[in-house]
Amino acid sequence: MARSSIPEGRPRRSRAGAKLKTLLVLVIVLALAGAGAWYWLASELDRRIASALEAAGGGGAAILCENRQVFGFPFRLGLSCDRIAIDAPQDGLSVSAGSLRTASQIYDPGHIVAELAGPALVSAPDLPPLHLDWRLAQGSTTLWTQGLERASLVMDAPVVSLREGEGAGTPIARSQRLEAHARRNGAALDFAFTDTGVAATLPNVPPLPPFDLAADLTLDGAAGWLRTGVPGANVSEALRGEAGTIRRLALTLPGGGGADLSGPFRVSESGEISGDFRLAVSDPQSIAGLVGVLVPGTGGLATTVVGALGFVGRQEGGKTVVDVQVREGEARLGFIPLGRLPRL
Repeated sequence: MARSSIPEGRPRRSRAGAKLKTLLVLVIVLALAGAGAWYWLASELDRRIASALEAAGGGGAAILCENRQVFGFPFRLGLSCDRIAIDAPQDGLSVSAGSLRTASQIYDPGHIVAELAGPALVSAPDLPPLHLDWRLAQGSTTLWTQGLERASLVMDAPVVSLREGEGAGTPIARSQRLEAHARRNGAALDFAFTDTGVAATLPNVPPLPPFDLAADLTLDGAAGWLRTGVPGANVSEALRGEAGTIRRLALTLPGGGGADLSGPFRVSESGEISGDFRLAVSDPQSIAGLVGVLVPGTGGLATTVVGALGFVGRQEGGKTVVDVQVREGEARLGFIPLGRLPRL
């Protein structure tokens, strides 16, 4: 007589049902744990921000994050402010801007992206009141066990204007796109910068042609700047005593003129620059005039370099290339003295 298969099937269905129930319970437990972790992280983020704002106030600076909120449940963790402002009267600095939104994925909380709305109103020592605006401003940071590892900023269509009251007055500079990137590289700091389609209208200066700027360099001992900021909030003074390598420092004109500088350098404690540089130039006259306006105090040096290019320059890829030696601020093209670089 054939054996029935029905009695054998019931235990299998029972075992499958038990596994399904176990799986459902596990999913529910994980969901509850994830929700609890998110709310704990959100509470901890808000607490730390509140503590940082209070600490800044104790140090004499006031930082505003209007209508602060933590958002993003369940997969993101973000902070939003309707308006931000920094007021540091002891440093003569005041900055205010529009809404700020930051966010990170819950599985990668060290990578934070942010977006800031304009305009920004800036008051700082040795500067007229400025009005900054843009079409889009985004940033990102990467944090690790020792703090900030890298940071990036991208701005589309930035415009810098003199401020009239709370509004924009005369524009003095605008560009198509600005990018800045910095990262720790051991004890060094790598920095890259580009600004394309720059149009500057400076007071008491003839109209300048549009140009592009680019920089790619390493500062040997400046990795800590990412965690603590530029010492004294003054780049010129912070560079004193530092050394590094310029991989590319470029100024380019739309008509084809350009200058590329590269080479190792160091800065003395008194701000004098030394280094061995490779300078490649096309359309030297146009570049010399623009450099003299953009970097005060270098007009005479730029003109002297142009005059010497025909004597000691060599042709490489359609550009005239020279090797410039700088010792404690004194620049030379071989045996030809060029003059002094401005002190930082």
